[in-house]
Amino acid sequence: MNENCLRPVRNSGCRVAVWLLSFLIFFGLAEGQVLVNCLVAMVDEMPVSLYDLKIIDLFGLEPELTLIDRPLKKEDLVNIYTNELLVVNLAREQINLSQEEIDQEIEEIKGSLGSQNFEDRCQILGLGVEELIPYIENKLLFEKIVNSRFSQRVHISLQELENYYNDVYVPEVKARGQQVPEMVNVLNEIENRLQAIKARDQLARWMTDLKEKARIIINYDCLDKVEIKGQEEK
Repeated sequence: MNENCLRPVRNSGCRVAVWLLSFLIFFGLAEGQVLVNCLVAMVDEMPVSLYDLKIIDLFGLEPELTLIDRPLKKEDLVNIYTNELLVVNLAREQINLSQEEIDQEIEEIKGSLGSQNFEDRCQILGLGVEELIPYIENKLLFEKIVNSRFSQRVHISLQELENYYNDVYVPEVKARGQQVPEMVNVLNEIENRLQAIKARDQLARWMTDLKEKARIIINYDCLDKVEIKGQEEK
């Protein structure tokens, strides 16, 4: 075993290395198909498997991936799912989800992917809708927790508005070959954009703090098997 293949995010020793690498399972799927599963990470005693990441990717259960403005890396999927687990673990017992919310999310996923594409992806992974529910619950809980924590609007100065208008908004509009509106006519749009940016920055700082306190171990041998296909196929 390559001694560098398991690199902990924090100093956590090597006592789990053998156990991590020993977690290798073969799932029988449709005729002629075999899915290899392995443990990609441990996040405060919560396992993250290759199978988990395939589900998250193929069903678009991490919309944050769409915010990354560069080619996606397999580490992106692991990091974002790790964020979700850490946040959900903080307040899982304090927030309730209704069956209606879960059913609505399932229908939205089907609508986004298309019914046939949805069924095909279920077949690829050999799972039914019921087996998607824990992942959907995590997604909805994460969104509720984050929205409740960062829903308050923050102060945006006039200088910030002017800078964004001149440095970002105007070049965007000119690049589309459109006439640039006066700043006073797009103040609400610009403020909403800046509010979203600041909320993401606050979330990023919070996640950094949570990760520094967490015990996260990555199995890089298994991580090498991760393929991000769902975003490309939609």
